Amino acid sequence: MRILSEKSKNELKGEKRKTIEKKGNIQKVGGRSMNREKVKGENMSEWKKEIEIAKQKERQADVMDDKFKMTIEENIFVAKRNIIDYIWKSANLEGIAVTYPDTEAIYNGLSVPNMKIDDIVAINNLKHAWRFVLENIDYPIDYPFICEINRKIGGDNLIQNAGFVRNAPVSIGGTNWRPDIPIESQIKEQLANILDINGATDKALTLMLYCMRKQMFFDGNKRTSMLAANHVMIANGAGIVTIPIEHQRDFRGLLIDFYESGDMKEIKGFLYDKCIDGIAFQNERTEKANNKLKDIDR
Repeated sequence: MRILSEKSKNELKGEKRKTIEKKGNIQKVGGRSMNREKVKGENMSEWKKEIEIAKQKERQADVMDDKFKMTIEENIFVAKRNIIDYIWKSANLEGIAVTYPDTEAIYNGLSVPNMKIDDIVAINNLKHAWRFVLENIDYPIDYPFICEINRKIGGDNLIQNAGFVRNAPVSIGGTNWRPDIPIESQIKEQLANILDINGATDKALTLMLYCMRKQMFFDGNKRTSMLAANHVMIANGAGIVTIPIEHQRDFRGLLIDFYESGDMKEIKGFLYDKCIDGIAFQNERTEKANNKLKDIDR
């Protein structure tokens, strides 16, 4: 049996302390054991990169898939083909009790009896705003573009200071919630973040709901927001956002809930499920995509 000297005992105790300290440096991060000393310097930088990549993957998993994958030309065709229907639905969403045949007559420049002048102007303005969006589909959506949409929506003195950001408080029907007075610099910053979203449908719906709740203008915010969203949708071949007549009551209720809570998850899901229109064109591009999926399945 070996007898240790006092010096050897002290050395052994020192080694144990080092081992304990070393163990104390072990840190679990993201399910992996990492030594605190090793994550310093360059290793810390690499670890941060791994964490950021994981976060990006998580964000991408939450992005809504596009329901339609059309070319821009196909999407413009769909918009023009159904433009009167979209205007009719938008007008009804604003409380304008107009029929589809009367909407069609107004769109084509015909007179319609027993309709208020302001309602006729509102429908004609929707036509002009839609044309503006379709004629400038290559122009990237931004703050001035959204202001110009509102200017078209509020033309012929329909809306006070159309195209200019609201500078006074407003109330919202159906709720005691009041939006803050918008600040231009904040809007531009928040729009930049929204327009950085990857998926076209996700980006469009987020943009639409943000603009509706922000109440940037004195009036016409829903119409302006929906047209801004549709610019994003069409520019990416993702379809058209439109609220069907039979779902408008539910939409209004969800919109009030969203105004009050600021949580867009429920109304966003509703819009995705019930309010996106388009045509699943069968072309060379979609056939190639389908064949690729079949190859993956094999």
